[in-house]
Amino acid sequence: MLIDLVERYLMRPKRLREAIQTVVHNDDELLRRLAEYEAEGPTNLTWAEGDRWYGWTYNRSKKRFYFDDIGNESLMGLWEDQWAREEEEIGKMD
Repeated sequence: MLIDLVERYLMRPKRLREAIQTVVHNDDELLRRLAEYEAEGPTNLTWAEGDRWYGWTYNRSKKRFYFDDIGNESLMGLWEDQWAREEEEIGKMD
């Protein structure tokens, strides 16, 4: 009975039906992207506290997290430290 009511009165207007279908398809895309992200896993995160930037990175090969708990004055400084650490890791592997 409820399904009949929805189909007969709520879904009859074409625009409403199309709008509902659009929302459903948008949700499908969002769920697909979230599944991809969960499969890939996080690799880094940065955040600001006061006037300092902090962050962490994850090295998949060593299965280890690296935290920057000292902080940097700028986001670019934080990233430069991260890149330098990654270059150092690559140099040790060669």
